[in-house]
Amino acid sequence: MVFRIFGLLFSFLILSPVFSQNITGSRLEEIQKRGELRVTGNRNFDPFYISDPKDGFPGFDAELGKKYAEFLGVKYTFTNRPEFEDYAEAIKNGEADIAFSGLSTTLERSKKGSFSYPYLVSTTGALVNKNALPPPPEGNIITTVYFRNIKDLDSISGLSFSVRAFSASHEYLLSLFPNSRIFTYGSMESAWNSVKEGQANCFVGDSLYIKGLLLKQRSILSNFRALIEPVQENHVSALLPKGDIYFSRNFEFFLSELKRTGELKSLEDKYFNRNDWVK
Repeated sequence: MVFRIFGLLFSFLILSPVFSQNITGSRLEEIQKRGELRVTGNRNFDPFYISDPKDGFPGFDAELGKKYAEFLGVKYTFTNRPEFEDYAEAIKNGEADIAFSGLSTTLERSKKGSFSYPYLVSTTGALVNKNALPPPPEGNIITTVYFRNIKDLDSISGLSFSVRAFSASHEYLLSLFPNSRIFTYGSMESAWNSVKEGQANCFVGDSLYIKGLLLKQRSILSNFRALIEPVQENHVSALLPKGDIYFSRNFEFFLSELKRTGELKSLEDKYFNRNDWVK
């Protein structure tokens, strides 16, 4: 009984947001003293951040960051940065405390900071030009969808791919199509634009990003087929200061409560399963 009580007390001290915010040497102590949570991310990344939002629809990550600041009882401030390397450097230098930007975890990225438990799980998906796909077999009476995920393209010749460099989707694409022509870009938007302009015939990216594109513009499906059935888990997580265990546990406690109460699922539905946010 004594050991059980001690274990419960230890868990409370580690997970309690009040206790964690007063840990000397943790970024949480700095946040509490200044009364401000400094968030960074890419504001031009629908629907994680929406650059010209409707009232009440700032974006998934924008809302998540604001909820975390409210949980800590501090002010929320946001600084726009374009790339993962910028987020990692800003957090390391103390210019930002945490990054929310639809970030998929990779082993290489984990060298630059600490990733939280995932708050969204997606997969590597694709938008492939229908002209690059073979026609259905003649005499096929029953309508059949032969292409549901990116793996279904492995027997198609002549495909060229466009992808964001050094992303989880890029790593997966290299493993699946090592001999194919692959164009890399600094952002998913640039990669998608190159496919629309005809430089490549298949865009590869996170399925959540593809869902956002389709919610904004269903007409994409007239020329492209969406392949977003799961092939692997992509974990979308927050980036925090490397080695700050108390900050990480505090944020993960916050996430677990959002998940328990259903707020996290409601937020996901708001931006990835409905298009109310689209102007």
